[in-house]
Amino acid sequence: MTWSESEINDVLKIVNEAHDFFMSNPLLLELPDKDSVAFIGDTHGALDVTEKVFKELYDKVDVLIFLGDYVDRGPQGIENLTLILRKMLENPKKVIVLRGNHESPLTNEFYGFKGEVMEKIGDYYEDFVNMFSVMPYAATINGYFCVHGGIARNLEDIKQINSLRRPDVNPDDEIAFEMLWNDPREELEGFVPNVRGEGTYFYGKDVTLKFLERNNLKGIIRGHEAVDAFRFEMDNRVITVFSSRYHGLGAGALAVSYTHLRAHETG
Repeated sequence: MTWSESEINDVLKIVNEAHDFFMSNPLLLELPDKDSVAFIGDTHGALDVTEKVFKELYDKVDVLIFLGDYVDRGPQGIENLTLILRKMLENPKKVIVLRGNHESPLTNEFYGFKGEVMEKIGDYYEDFVNMFSVMPYAATINGYFCVHGGIARNLEDIKQINSLRRPDVNPDDEIAFEMLWNDPREELEGFVPNVRGEGTYFYGKDVTLKFLERNNLKGIIRGHEAVDAFRFEMDNRVITVFSSRYHGLGAGALAVSYTHLRAHETG
């Protein structure tokens, strides 16, 4: 069943305003340090998880950083995405929204979001694609590099991110693609081909520590992998946050207060 005309117009207004907002900001968001930050991993249409995050954490932290993957897999991708975007547009200094690998037609065709859009609001999927193609890839705050997947083979200096192609639909840029798709593996060295497919890589502890040192960073906070809410690795320098229950695991958000990390279960 399609939505009403007013509901459809509301969604499109949010999506198009978000597109313009993203275009007015860089691909790397260098945020001022804050006393408290919450990081939210993949939600994948889990509207109830996102609602709980805003209800329980919004007033308790200075900034919320969403690490990507708002759509696909779960049944309420539109509702989940537009809630997050609406909150961002209302308070863009408090709600930070990054791109994930599922903000792309590469996945939407196969994991449900394109079909969801067609079923609920009609032939407006390209509006979402246009917005996805200009979303920021990463942010820095309190010495942490926040990104959906992780580091890329040819990413030496994080400031390179601001020079990446925009718009980039899939994305096709090698560095952008790897930042959305790559995964950490502390037992490996260098970059090793990833089981996710062509063009994706595992990044080892050696190259991760070199990247952090070269960019004067403390660590990486990312999403992308289905873990039981959290995973800490590489001497706690890489932290994975997963906030979707789609895979049957715990959903969590990571709250950072000064230099102390604490976990917050969201469901």
